[in-house]
Amino acid sequence: MRSSMFFHHYHFVVMASFFSTIFQRNSSLGMLGASHFLALGAFSVLMLVDSRTLNNVNVWLKPMKFAISIGIFSWTMAWLLVYLPESRTKNVVVWTITVTMVIEMVCIAGQAGRGVLSHFNISSPMNGAIYALMGIAIGVNTFAVAGVLRLFFQETTIDAETTYLWAIRCSLCIFIVASLQGYLMGGRLQHSVGAPDGTFGLPFLAWSRSVGDLRVMHFIGLHAIQVLPLLGFFLARVFAPSTATSLVLGAFVVYALLCVLALVQALAGQPFVRLS
Repeated sequence: MRSSMFFHHYHFVVMASFFSTIFQRNSSLGMLGASHFLALGAFSVLMLVDSRTLNNVNVWLKPMKFAISIGIFSWTMAWLLVYLPESRTKNVVVWTITVTMVIEMVCIAGQAGRGVLSHFNISSPMNGAIYALMGIAIGVNTFAVAGVLRLFFQETTIDAETTYLWAIRCSLCIFIVASLQGYLMGGRLQHSVGAPDGTFGLPFLAWSRSVGDLRVMHFIGLHAIQVLPLLGFFLARVFAPSTATSLVLGAFVVYALLCVLALVQALAGQPFVRLS
């Protein structure tokens, strides 16, 4: 009993320390992430009381997924940006991320409330304008992240281990490509390949189980900014600097190939996972 209480107390202390560190590193992005996790709670409640569906899933599923994604992205950027020295460019990036992500979430939630699709919806001038606004917001956000990548290559006073620094650089490269891949879906006005959107999908993620789905590569690529830096952090503590850096660069190549394979598979009309 005492060991269980100790474990829960330790777990609470660790989580509290993590959240505190996020806000210390960047309060604006910390608040942005927290607001989206609060929104996640609201969307979860709405899903319980609102049974409307779009493409065979509850209308509030997409806002829930984007709330999680934007929350994680905001806190990740808060964590990474602390390694860059204070500058006007860094402040512009923070506010650009904040504004564009708020626009994205408001559009998605608003369209869900109206019971219509937020993405690929050009069925009316209003819906088309909202979809275009979302596309512009994502493009501007991607440009801001590209600015962060440039700073991580240019700055010479970054206080981070070489292995960890390369992990951050590599992860941002993949993130930017994956973000731009979203425009491939936009150009097709759907994410499915081989059938219209709305085929039976995996639980929660809703990736198609019968045809290709371009969201798979998008998802894997966007989360490189969590996976590779974490990997680099641990490798730097296990191996010598040169070995750890080589392993990070190797992981970057493998991760990039996984993204390419997921994209090729989707374009071939094949599901990432086929379940009977």
